[in-house]
Amino acid sequence: MADAAPRPKTVAKLRAERSMSLQDLAAHTGIPVRTLSMIDRKHYRAAPDQVKRIAEALGVDVDLLDIGLPDTKPGTWGTGGTYSG
Repeated sequence: MADAAPRPKTVAKLRAERSMSLQDLAAHTGIPVRTLSMIDRKHYRAAPDQVKRIAEALGVDVDLLDIGLPDTKPGTWGTGGTYSG
């Protein structure tokens, strides 16, 4: 039986496994701590270049980062959706 492929992990989980603070990750990526904090908590959708820098700093492939937003309905904070009245 073949080994199962590694499952994606959140930035927070990977940081914890590496004993890395948000400040450490910011220093390695050039991304502000506030932005990383929102990515960490899945409140902000990271841009592709940010994802690449985070993956490099954490020493993982981009495919192993779980940086998606939580399931929310369009128009709620953090989704990039629009409000409809």
